[in-house]
Amino acid sequence: MERLGTTSVFKLALLTLVAAFVVGCTPSIKRHELSLDQANLTWRGDYEPTTHRMTYTGKWAGCGWWFGDDSIKPAADLSEYDQLVVSVDNIVGDSVKLFLNVRYTSTEDISSGTAPIVGGRATMRVDLDPENKSHVLEVYVMSESPCELTLDNSYLTEAFKYSTPHELKSFGGFIDASEFKGYSDDAMVSFNFSAEGEMTYVAESGAVEPMKNWGIGKIYSSADISENVYPGKQIILKQLGEQSFTCLLGDIRYMLDIEGADGRRGLYWKVWTGGHLTAVNMINATISEANN
Repeated sequence: MERLGTTSVFKLALLTLVAAFVVGCTPSIKRHELSLDQANLTWRGDYEPTTHRMTYTGKWAGCGWWFGDDSIKPAADLSEYDQLVVSVDNIVGDSVKLFLNVRYTSTEDISSGTAPIVGGRATMRVDLDPENKSHVLEVYVMSESPCELTLDNSYLTEAFKYSTPHELKSFGGFIDASEFKGYSDDAMVSFNFSAEGEMTYVAESGAVEPMKNWGIGKIYSSADISENVYPGKQIILKQLGEQSFTCLLGDIRYMLDIEGADGRRGLYWKVWTGGHLTAVNMINATISEANN
């Protein structure tokens, strides 16, 4: 084996130090774990802190963390974070639908998110309200119907930074699975549309009210077109005037492995009108890689 000279050894050592410095200085997103042992908020159910098993015994039951209401105890200041992520596993129940909610002391509005349940597991994400995340009252997983589940992971995280969006080839609302090759699970997929009118409805009183938590789009696997087996991912309109719905590739990647009756693998997506919207048209779908 050829021996390295003094100069070569020095250069190798210098390169090693530079590499170590670069790795050490590589920016990473800030993350804070919420202890599953310390979940202290439940209603219409029971939580076992040692096994992290929650039994929802009634409709719209909940389980999570209560921080404070700014009167008896200060609310949580989550200003350093942008998103809450909660994973649940071993879900048992019929037609289970889960919601991840964040409540604030300074507003009646609730940040809410949901996710499809696949193989008894779901990962829910919800963006924190930028104006109110310094006063968070509580966060919790709510179930529409009785069920059981295990809290598997829960954390707060900073927002990812993303590369310039790349347009995905789409034909009639279908995107082939090959379009997603080479991207990480943290890549952001954006489904973009134009909308005219308002997301409102006329209440019994005659007043025009904004529609909250109303679906404006849905992503399907190839099999969803012919089989009603996989629930797809319904997108919740988070605010009036929003003209895109987004999700992490990791949250929908399982759909790319599902083969349709025609042998194709990929995603279908669509948007529809509702409320007083007069026109909704699909524009394109894009993907951006996470740079953190």
